[in-house]
Amino acid sequence: MRSVFKRREALSPRHVPKTLPHRQKHLDMLRSLFSEFLERPKEAYQKVVQIYGPTGSGKTCTAMRFGVEFEEEARRKGVPLKFVHVNCKLGVDSTYALYQAVLQKVSPESLGRGYSPSEMLRQTMFHLKRTGIYMLLVVDDVDYLVRALREKRGETGVIFDLTRLNEMHLGESRQVAGVIFTAKDASFRELLDPAEVSSLGSVILRLPPYTSEQLADILAERVEEAFRPGAVGDDVVEFVADLAAGKQYNPGDCRFALDILLTAGMIADSEWAERVRLDHVRMAAAEWFDGISTEDLMELDEHELLVLRATADALRLNEKAYVTTKEIWEYYEMACATKELKPLSYDKVREYVHDLHCRGLIHRSKKGVSIVGAPVRDLSRVIPHH
Repeated sequence: MRSVFKRREALSPRHVPKTLPHRQKHLDMLRSLFSEFLERPKEAYQKVVQIYGPTGSGKTCTAMRFGVEFEEEARRKGVPLKFVHVNCKLGVDSTYALYQAVLQKVSPESLGRGYSPSEMLRQTMFHLKRTGIYMLLVVDDVDYLVRALREKRGETGVIFDLTRLNEMHLGESRQVAGVIFTAKDASFRELLDPAEVSSLGSVILRLPPYTSEQLADILAERVEEAFRPGAVGDDVVEFVADLAAGKQYNPGDCRFALDILLTAGMIADSEWAERVRLDHVRMAAAEWFDGISTEDLMELDEHELLVLRATADALRLNEKAYVTTKEIWEYYEMACATKELKPLSYDKVREYVHDLHCRGLIHRSKKGVSIVGAPVRDLSRVIPHH
């Protein structure tokens, strides 16, 4: 049996797609900010940009996509430019590690000579000046680095250094087109000296969390890249988008949505399934949301169990991500008839649905009622009809 995947790495957080839905406006702003450099590289001043946004809002992808395109555009105009990206969360927790990472990408042959941090920075600038190459630097998750420097080492000054790179050789050519810093928010600035805060300037791009509709657009494009045609339906894409947009902590997290999709695909492969089903998403989400335990079920009375069972049956038999309270009521009535029980009123069942939602056993949103903490086929099996 073949895999549901075509190119699994397209779901990786490090994958930078060719198009970025709902971040085009921010890319256009970056292009506008740096357009002067492409026209007059020798005269342009170093730009400093801050990109803020919560986890999974597309900070890295936006900065990376711009960097790659800016490097290509510079090449087309005959401007030799190197795009350098450093992710501080990948082992860069000191000034030494940061400047070493930058030097390694600019002039790898210069490494291994026992340079101090300031010497490595000077060596980087010397290499750029000697070769005539310009640099665009992206420092990803700079808030992580600033906190590590202040809390672990008591170091300061790294922001000041990076925003003043062109001033190392005053009166000479300016080899740094700009520095882009990304961070979750501006709170790291409280740890900086006033001079460093001032050097950051006030050019800020804020990326809001994605909405469910925006996440669905992004996931649809990633599905085309990552999965075989027909392996993931629109219902699965929309369900995953809803789950990510409706999270209590950090809603709208695209990285979370991609993780759920990847896990659901792996579960589908482990079952030799032809396509990713809604239940595969529920199983993947159970790892992240609170799953439904036997203990949870034991705390429910007979009618609460029947309402939960009716919800699972309605979802399973209709093969939908969401059902209405009316559909749950209809399946609940059938379950009561099987057990020869007198059904509760529709209003009472609606109250039970609300209560089960408050307990975290079902998920209620504008689109209807769903179950996230367990696959519905399993719930239909473990909650008996009689």
